[in-house]
Amino acid sequence: MKLDSVDPKAEVPFNTKEQPIGNASVQLASVLGVLVRRSIPLTPQDWRFVDNVSKENIWKIATQRFIVPECFKDYYISKMGTYLKEARSRKAGAVLKVLDNLQVEEREKQLEKIRPTSMTVNEWEAFVKYVNSPEFRVQRLRMQGFRKKYDTPHTISRQGYARLEAEMQEELKTAEEIERVDLWKKGHKPRKEKGPHLKKIEKAQAEHGASSGSSVTEDVLAKALGETEKTKRLKGLGFGAMRKKIVAQSHYKKIIKECQESCKAMNDRLLVLEERNLKCVCNEVTHSHRAIPTDINNQASTSRIVFCNERASSHTPNTSPVSRTNEVQVPVKFKCKLLSWIKEGGQVVADAEIVETDPEKEIDGYPIGLNCYFVSVITAHVEKAPVFKPTDAHRTLKDAEGDVITWPKDRSRLLC
Repeated sequence: MKLDSVDPKAEVPFNTKEQPIGNASVQLASVLGVLVRRSIPLTPQDWRFVDNVSKENIWKIATQRFIVPECFKDYYISKMGTYLKEARSRKAGAVLKVLDNLQVEEREKQLEKIRPTSMTVNEWEAFVKYVNSPEFRVQRLRMQGFRKKYDTPHTISRQGYARLEAEMQEELKTAEEIERVDLWKKGHKPRKEKGPHLKKIEKAQAEHGASSGSSVTEDVLAKALGETEKTKRLKGLGFGAMRKKIVAQSHYKKIIKECQESCKAMNDRLLVLEERNLKCVCNEVTHSHRAIPTDINNQASTSRIVFCNERASSHTPNTSPVSRTNEVQVPVKFKCKLLSWIKEGGQVVADAEIVETDPEKEIDGYPIGLNCYFVSVITAHVEKAPVFKPTDAHRTLKDAEGDVITWPKDRSRLLC
């Protein structure tokens, strides 16, 4: 058995619930159903009893015409089990019809006529014997009784809820998920009069509101029709939409939304802080102000930022080789709070004053480096807090009181 490959292959799309949608998914379902009926005998009572080699062969043949991500392979292999179960049920009904309505001679001829090509004579005889057993007949009548009591049959044939949702989204021109209760009502639209299920839903909407909750266990459909703990699949969502999966997706969507809102709030806050910083200080290069040049041996940097309202006593241009016209620096002799660099959060460990921002300036033979300040420690709030770059003289902030040490920029809170 083989299926001729085509070029280009049809790509099967999937929705957010990892269910196949679109015309390509319909064609793939038909191909898999035919391949299962032609290659797998009807004797196995459970899909798990079918050998894996046969399953793999069917999948390889189907992928000659369709592009399906490898992560959905297990989904379709489980779907093949559903197709085999449907084929076994239809064939069992045909066998019982022959056994009950025909005479012995005609019966044998008709049974041989309806024997699937995938089954040998011995396999077919074993299947007929099993179907004709009292146990199977009792079980079949029992299941038929259950189906007769079912008062909410769907009216979407083999379309499925996933494709129905995609169709409704296309009609409404939206990418948002359709509410489960709306899918249920659309999929169970009565042909004549209003069914009992619609009356239950209308009653639930009147009691709990149009939308009683976003959870699949709290929405209107769950209130109206009820949910059992034994079922693994949810009503009104189709094959593969299990309770745990949908609940997990809802949980992660909530987390993602919260993270997005938090990032937006943080960005807005940064913009406010930048505007506030620009009002407090300005870069000497972009303004007519000029800082007082200092002696090269002095620790004060000649490329500092000065206050907008500060009057410079000299307009000598700044010729410092480390001056950066595009880098906004913090003014020297500016008070700040030192935050702990070993703990998360904003624990204040000391009060200090920024005395140098030039990354090439040295203290105790070591340069400041990028992303750091030279600060003069005024008061240590956490005396045993370690300094950022320990030396023989400075191990803790208590040791550094009154002296100059190195501290990270991102752990320094400026006081404006």
